[in-house]
Amino acid sequence: MQYPRQPKPEQNIFTRRQWLNLMLVGSMGAMAAPRYVSADTDKVRWVLAMDDVSSLVHLPVLLAHQLGYFKAEGLRVDIVEQPVNVFVTNASAGRVAWSVPFMQTLQSSQREDAWHSVMVTGRTPQLALGVSQKTLPGFKSLKDFEGHRIGVLELDSFAHRCVDFMLQQAKVNPQRVSFMPLGDSLNALQAFRNGLVDALVATDPLMTLLDKRGEIKIVRNLRSVRETTRAFSGMLVGNSLCVPKALVAKDPKTCQALVNGVARALKWLRTAGPSDLLHTMTDSVFLPDRAVYLNAIDNLRDSFSLDGMLSQEAHANALRVHYSLTTTGRSARPTAAATYTNEFMSKAKKRFHM
Repeated sequence: MQYPRQPKPEQNIFTRRQWLNLMLVGSMGAMAAPRYVSADTDKVRWVLAMDDVSSLVHLPVLLAHQLGYFKAEGLRVDIVEQPVNVFVTNASAGRVAWSVPFMQTLQSSQREDAWHSVMVTGRTPQLALGVSQKTLPGFKSLKDFEGHRIGVLELDSFAHRCVDFMLQQAKVNPQRVSFMPLGDSLNALQAFRNGLVDALVATDPLMTLLDKRGEIKIVRNLRSVRETTRAFSGMLVGNSLCVPKALVAKDPKTCQALVNGVARALKWLRTAGPSDLLHTMTDSVFLPDRAVYLNAIDNLRDSFSLDGMLSQEAHANALRVHYSLTTTGRSARPTAAATYTNEFMSKAKKRFHM
């Protein structure tokens, strides 16, 4: 699948093989630097990675790409699709950014090559947890998951950890709940329909598609601010734009340009109507139904960040949830400065009157 629908000639989407080659070159240090500048000498090149280009949690970033906002900032941005475990285990020596859940940055915060959140795009987890209408028709509470299988795209992912936390709060025996990694949205769809899992936690448009076709019952809607606050005793932010921590000080100008592009897309999304959204719809065999596409975006409207900022309260809550699921010692816990900055978004807010 390709994104955007009509790619501009200076923008590309990389295959996973090309991405691995790029990372290998990046590990060679200074030799890699020239490769991050495009043939257009006035354009600075960034590689922007995400786990699933079909997921609407990445919509602000994809819109910035599609609507030419990165280009307007003097950037050439190449989008690649990669599993999140690559983000956790691989640092970059070049201009590589990720659209990834903020809580993932906490796993690398103590390393010298840590990732840094420079803006928030999702103010909620933007996930939905649903149960099969066939195998769990009488579901009443989270305790009913005991003895059943929950599908996630990746183990130890943000989605996995969100469900783990909710099960923990509901005092569900973790030994009696199985999590099955499904890889991507298409595999998840097939696995769910074939009865390989009894429940699924994932993003849209997958969850809206299953819901509208009566195949799944949504039992926790983490796209909603209200339900997120209830489930996590406060706001838990979702996706953010992350860059290598070293670049925040070393290359603030192009970090600012990257944030500007996505901030402008967030503002555009706030007032975009159905015709505007359909014009930017991606070509996808996974989602041929335009009505489902629009409905999925409506389900997410409440979840997109209003100003791209990460509040101290939301950061503290993310830490609380993260450390309730880990054995990391208190002395190793990151400070706010180690995981995010609002500096770039503050400037973008003033510029775009957000």
